[in-house]
Amino acid sequence: MRKSFLLLALALLPVACARNKEPELNIIPLPLGIEYVEGRCDLGDGVIVGTSDSLLLPAVAYLERSLKIDDISTDGTVPVTLSIGKSRPGQGYRLSVRPSGIEISGGSYEGVVSAISTLRQILWDNKRNIPAMVIEDSPRFAWRGVMLDVSRHFFTVGEVTSLIDEMALYKLNRLHLHLTDDQGWRLEIKSYPELTGRGAWRAMNRWDSTCVRIAGETKDPRYALPEDRISNGLYGGFYTQEEMRGIIRYAMERGVEIVPEIDMPGHSLAVLQSYPQLSCDGKGGAWGKNFSTPLCLGNDEVLSFCKSVLGEVFALFPSVYVHIGGDEVERAAWEYCPKCAERVRRNGLGGAENLQAWFTREMEKYCRENSKVVVGWDEIASDGLSEESVVMWWRNWSPSSLKTALEEGHPVVMSPSEYYYLADDQDNNTLAKVYEYEPGSEVSLPYSGKVIGIQGNLWSEKAATVERVGERMFPRLLAIAESAWTQPEKKDFDGFVSRLPLHLRKLDEAGWSYRFPDVGGVYDRNVITGETTVTLEVPENAVLHYTLDGTVPELSSPVYEAPLVIKDSCELRLRCYNSRGVPGELRKVVFLRRDYLPAIQSEPVLSDGLLARWYDFAGSSCEDIDKAPLNDSFVCRNICIPDNVSGNIGLVFDGYIHLPSDGVYAFYTYSDDGSGLWIDGELVVDNDGLHSREEKTGSIALRKGLHKFSLRYFDSNGGILEAGMTDDEGRHIPFSEEMLKH
Repeated sequence: MRKSFLLLALALLPVACARNKEPELNIIPLPLGIEYVEGRCDLGDGVIVGTSDSLLLPAVAYLERSLKIDDISTDGTVPVTLSIGKSRPGQGYRLSVRPSGIEISGGSYEGVVSAISTLRQILWDNKRNIPAMVIEDSPRFAWRGVMLDVSRHFFTVGEVTSLIDEMALYKLNRLHLHLTDDQGWRLEIKSYPELTGRGAWRAMNRWDSTCVRIAGETKDPRYALPEDRISNGLYGGFYTQEEMRGIIRYAMERGVEIVPEIDMPGHSLAVLQSYPQLSCDGKGGAWGKNFSTPLCLGNDEVLSFCKSVLGEVFALFPSVYVHIGGDEVERAAWEYCPKCAERVRRNGLGGAENLQAWFTREMEKYCRENSKVVVGWDEIASDGLSEESVVMWWRNWSPSSLKTALEEGHPVVMSPSEYYYLADDQDNNTLAKVYEYEPGSEVSLPYSGKVIGIQGNLWSEKAATVERVGERMFPRLLAIAESAWTQPEKKDFDGFVSRLPLHLRKLDEAGWSYRFPDVGGVYDRNVITGETTVTLEVPENAVLHYTLDGTVPELSSPVYEAPLVIKDSCELRLRCYNSRGVPGELRKVVFLRRDYLPAIQSEPVLSDGLLARWYDFAGSSCEDIDKAPLNDSFVCRNICIPDNVSGNIGLVFDGYIHLPSDGVYAFYTYSDDGSGLWIDGELVVDNDGLHSREEKTGSIALRKGLHKFSLRYFDSNGGILEAGMTDDEGRHIPFSEEMLKH
């Protein structure tokens, strides 16, 4: 289990200082190169910001406002000069800090804003007196994106612009707004007023009910539906076109481009319920087997609707890019629709399954006629589009869609859900997983130039408030920012973690929540053999509240200030709060007072490794795995997913574990999806259920010798399985081959 960011930073500090005598700069993302020169620049008497380029006047205003936030006067004498240097890389910059003043030169407006972001972070570290230096910097990828889903839950103009502020600070330059989906239409379209008159509002749905239930059960206001988005019993909201123009202007000043997404032909229930005639049955659509009813592609009125909507979007958004979705389309309605059948016949499409590709080509043609470039999810990769259309690869379990996109010549934005979807639950491994993923590692060398960027996506089904969005996004978004900007050979996770504490404090000051590291010092399941003193490791900037009676900790609950004495079985609940009193994740820790379990007295003759059985399992619980058909059985010398195992995976490992001495032993599993570990028939690690990568831990008191061992695991679409032991510091210790027998 990883330590808190503070402890890691302190541990790494002496090493960093010994390696480099120059001042440590806590810049994220890490620049390409820093050269220190003699002297320092004293800004104590303030600065005067100027430029001779009228195009940079918005950047001057942005820098002046930013400096005031950072407590630097802009009525001083130290010159800060902004310019555009045509010889520089388009998004690159040069930041020169001398005792006499500061010069910023960017290859473009965006490059200048990136230099401003670097300067601001240097000022955080050094206040008004900063070391003289020259930074030459440019990004690895041109597209450094963030997607915010404002359809599942609506976020206000102020909340969106606050996110843009953070994006600019970390050199993220594309804000992809997911404006439409089944759950709500969020952009005013003047030619179709019912899209927001009706489509922007809904009665409480399943996800809303889930959020409300969690808010009540866990006393967590981050899940509660914001009251200012409820009107006449309906929940929602939308942006007027004038409000969206304001967001766009705000973003442009900060070097951020807004990319709108209008989802079609699927994810369109909000459209169909506003204009039922656009559905195949004329009744407004419904949920199919897996996804919602799509637009009726045999209906000419649908084409007129889509073009009219896109026409208003083209006029509103300066970006050359327009995202049209294209994912997760339920096609069954087309199979039985006379209009769709006629469209198939008239266009020689061969079947309803080819309607979507035809439709996407029609929309691409319309976009190109209006000097716009189509962006779509990777389902569009095989739709026969022109090479300029951009594919966002999100289905990491479908490498064939990435391969097709590249072979068809499309620029690709890497957005694999396993690493860059930010809605999933987290543990102390998650940040490292995101940071250490190498975008484009799936791409062969001839196509590497087609990868134009990466993007983190925040789907908001379980994020009704901006506090919940912040806890989902940060600090993972900072890891994505560094991967998007910094060359891979300069990346280092330990160094990144050592730079994080300053940035987390600044996020807090800006009103953003972020995920605290796990409280250290305990496992999820803890066996004690007598009275035990428990010392907890509290994350930096957090106030830890706890209860020992199984109730949910609140601000009125005891604050952890000294080690706890645990005498008997109990349930310890932990929750960190930030400086604004916003709660973090609720953690349940169980203590069980138990005697040592005896070893097997008469040891059988055994062989190395565990007996493994692979079942064709497509369920959701470990206990059901061996009810499925058996595919194969074999011996494994360690816990892993064997190379020959794929598809629907249900694995059962059985055997024995040999322990060298009496003791309380701790175990872990790290899996996607579910897993469980049993010793002598007792569940020690419960990591069951459908979930993304997650680590769970547990301990048990065991006598020296041989004990029965069992581990179960399941997944489909390709997961991960790790298991082993942990020491008192939470470090993973792999099972040795001598320990596991069958």
